[in-house]
Amino acid sequence: MDTPDPKAGERAYYAKLSPEGLQHARKKPFSDARVGQYLSDMAALLAMLEPAPRRVLDLGCGTGWTSRMLARAGYDVTGVDISADAIAIAQELAVEENLPHATFLVGDYETVLPANTYDYVLFYDALHHAEDEAAALRTACNALKPGGALFAFEPGKGHHHSAGSQHAIKEYGVHEKDMPPSHIWKVGRKAGFCRKLVLPTPHDMNRRLYRRDYHASSAAGRGWLEKLWGYYRAAGSMLRQSGGALTILWK
Repeated sequence: MDTPDPKAGERAYYAKLSPEGLQHARKKPFSDARVGQYLSDMAALLAMLEPAPRRVLDLGCGTGWTSRMLARAGYDVTGVDISADAIAIAQELAVEENLPHATFLVGDYETVLPANTYDYVLFYDALHHAEDEAAALRTACNALKPGGALFAFEPGKGHHHSAGSQHAIKEYGVHEKDMPPSHIWKVGRKAGFCRKLVLPTPHDMNRRLYRRDYHASSAAGRGWLEKLWGYYRAAGSMLRQSGGALTILWK
């Protein structure tokens, strides 16, 4: 009797999407209501990377919007995803957009990739879909050059039980795990990483300070109060980090 594939949901995810869902995936991030969130995160990532050219491994890249954005900025990017359908779209879009420095491969990021090859590894909203995050982090550490860094933008505690996650698990059979920084670091140390830094997700900081509330603040004094409240909310986000976070690990 054949053993069920525990990653079947991830492999088949894009094949199960409706035509509208596929179109949304092709045009991401601009097709998504969270476009401001995505662009905030990528702007912060680009600010933290050393200038191009550097080599980046984008694990769980989906249809490759993060990889293509980094390639546009001059980085040599390899995007890896377990879904052949997603990679086919990523490859097609890279050709359409004339991005020769964006390469895409069908692969399982829990398996071994070329060692000591990349300056950076990126998990953007992807590590929490792993069957075995320890294997995924070992892959990432092995792929990095000495001194290289991993950037993991991941949801925190409570993600698994959220309505969206439960819908995805039921509808598509995918993994939706909590992936707080404490867990990433605990597993990452065993994988070979030597130090960490945990930051609030950039989009969370932005939404607390750069808000639409200001449009409703007709009085000058009210505007100042709204701005001070924004600073307070941003500082609280930095101190609590109870939700999603950006975890950076160094090899």
